[in-house]
Amino acid sequence: MIKITQTMLYRQSLILYAKKHDVTKAAINYRTNPQYIYRWLKRYDGSLHSLADKSCKPHHHPNQHNEQELYIDS
Repeated sequence: MIKITQTMLYRQSLILYAKKHDVTKAAINYRTNPQYIYRWLKRYDGSLHSLADKSCKPHHHPNQHNEQELYIDS
């Protein structure tokens, strides 16, 4: 379960303002750049949970040991 944070509420208000007015006016009003607004508009699907931050955890590591290397001299 994802907690609703202040950042998610801020992003939702930014998106709703941009849809009602214009992305340029929203960028000026919220003191951010239009690229930031377009990024969140693309990700927004109507739910607040779509505005949560994604994980930064890597899927793999190039120097990671495999199963054979871990159990060679056990």
